Amino acid sequence: MAQPPRFAEAPAHKDPSREAGDFVYTNKAMRCCFICRLVKSERQFLETGCENCQFLRMEEDRGRVQDYTTPNFGGLITVMDPASSWATKWLHLSKYVPGAYALVVNDDMPDSLRELLEDRNIKVTHMQQ
Repeated sequence: MAQPPRFAEAPAHKDPSREAGDFVYTNKAMRCCFICRLVKSERQFLETGCENCQFLRMEEDRGRVQDYTTPNFGGLITVMDPASSWATKWLHLSKYVPGAYALVVNDDMPDSLRELLEDRNIKVTHMQQ
């Protein structure tokens, strides 16, 4: 059975009546996933979790969203077709869903998340040491 295409949920995707200025208002408090750097609002992480890191189970769990995401990031790249973009390959984003991604995370990963990743043998290469 074919899987439906996955993409990061953006508020304007479902409401064509939104104006461009709504993006700034809607997305003042953006957060990025510590693991994949996907950028969304806290509400979006609460509603749909992280499409790349579904094992974190952030849906409807404010504590996990607070622990596994951060508002402290720099730069932003938007990705439409991760598999064919040279930039996503260079940034190690080519296996992720289309969406907006932080270029750098400017925060320390919480110990609880670091332990969870070690238990799953997942290495995060973009984090500053």
